Amino acid sequence: MKYIVRLNPKARNPLTGKIEAKRLWEIEQCADKDSGTVKWHCAEVRIGEKYIREFFVLPKQGDPPFEKTCYGICYRGQDNAIVIDEREHDVS
Repeated sequence: MKYIVRLNPKARNPLTGKIEAKRLWEIEQCADKDSGTVKWHCAEVRIGEKYIREFFVLPKQGDPPFEKTCYGICYRGQDNAIVIDEREHDVS
């Protein structure tokens, strides 16, 4: 399965202006022949053993926002992070 991890553009509360930590990251499961598009929002994402903070790069002015594409399976870890396990995947 293909997943795209990005900062959630709707994580900021429009009334208070504060960032909601529990909705900071957006994980999009891309549609394929067996399932449709699904989006999750969470405070923490792990790709394998590494946290998303290790991959995150602030974009330069005018560049597109940060996105990371991954392939594998996705589940909720014991630390409440969404984990994308890339060990075994079929890209076809």
